[in-house]
Amino acid sequence: MTRRRLVVTVAVLAAAACATGGKLRENAQVIRSDVDKAKRSGAARCAPKELALAEANISFSEEEVTYGHADRAKEHLDLAEKNVKEALRLSKTCGPTQVVIAKKPEPATEPKKRFEIEKTDRDGDGIPDLDDACPDLPGKPEFRGCPDTDGDGIPDSEDACPTQPGPKETQGCPVSKDTDGDGIPDDIDRCPLDPEDKDGFQDEDGCPDPDNDGDGIVDTVDACPNMPGPLENRGCPVMDSDGDGVPDNEDRCPQQAGPKENGGCPDTDKDADGIPDRLDKCPDQFGPPPDGCPKKYTLVEVKKDKIEIKQQVHFASAKFRVLPDSFPLLNQVVQVLNDFPTMRVSIEGHTDNVGGEAKNMRLSQRRAEAVRDILVAKGIAPSRLEAIGYGPTKPLASNKTPKGKAKNRRTEFRIISLE
Repeated sequence: MTRRRLVVTVAVLAAAACATGGKLRENAQVIRSDVDKAKRSGAARCAPKELALAEANISFSEEEVTYGHADRAKEHLDLAEKNVKEALRLSKTCGPTQVVIAKKPEPATEPKKRFEIEKTDRDGDGIPDLDDACPDLPGKPEFRGCPDTDGDGIPDSEDACPTQPGPKETQGCPVSKDTDGDGIPDDIDRCPLDPEDKDGFQDEDGCPDPDNDGDGIVDTVDACPNMPGPLENRGCPVMDSDGDGVPDNEDRCPQQAGPKENGGCPDTDKDADGIPDRLDKCPDQFGPPPDGCPKKYTLVEVKKDKIEIKQQVHFASAKFRVLPDSFPLLNQVVQVLNDFPTMRVSIEGHTDNVGGEAKNMRLSQRRAEAVRDILVAKGIAPSRLEAIGYGPTKPLASNKTPKGKAKNRRTEFRIISLE
């Protein structure tokens, strides 16, 4: 391929290149002009290796630009520049000087010969080859002798469209027509007659989007234009952050689960009787369902944490047999458990410190189990009852007096839960 054909090929490829490719090609032209200077200086004889490396790297660079590999192209240009400089240095003293020997009339007295150096201009653009960055292509002085084919003031090496005039803002390419004036050229505008609505949704296609989320509600009246939702929710999706079945827009407590009857807020139970305040007719008094109002018992009283008995459960001395005089008391405990059908109770036995601790632990456990057996026999489910013996480990009073010991010998009914 001749040098002129190669340059024409580069110019054609520049039509699709970006500004970076154009700059690399311009640098290649400058280095190629230095190669030509080296040749004229005799580098083919004095520095053939450096000259060949420079030309090869220029060709490699042009191929890399064609494939869009700007970094690789620059590496080849750097090598080419290094080699051509060395070729010029080595050929300074060995190349022939371009001269024209002109014969002029010689004085009769002393004939002489004069030498004049002729400046070459291969492309005939009026710029000497030594100063011409594109010595084989006619160009303009303001572009160091390189061409501007379309005359748009941008040299071909930097012009993405060298045969079509265009402003610098579009890299020398003509400005595309924009019929609908939406800022998107007709050649890439899918709706060239309808302007894009520029609302942040698919604004790059050039088409208006009256219903971004496709929920059937036009964006102008859609409270959530980019999220589909029903008309009754003003086009917004139905959200239920706490998963209680009450939409956030209707939920007075959107981060706390609660029934719809309570506006989506959790139920409160001030008296802790297991009946929510909205259903409790006595919200400040502990009471059984269905109304939550307290019931009166003669031998027991139901509190938040226990069934408080008004007399002790009596056992045979040092035994775990329940004496008959305690049966009416236990019957009322059964009544409480029937009134609170979800209540679970821990039956806890306690003793004084008379006798060994191990013996008292066993005795208190057997007494608690004996009370549980009576309650089960009267129809209370075993799963609702626990029996634990604490022996003398949790005294209420001092064991140094008979009165204190009597107080420590006791059976308690602690409420575990109401669920």
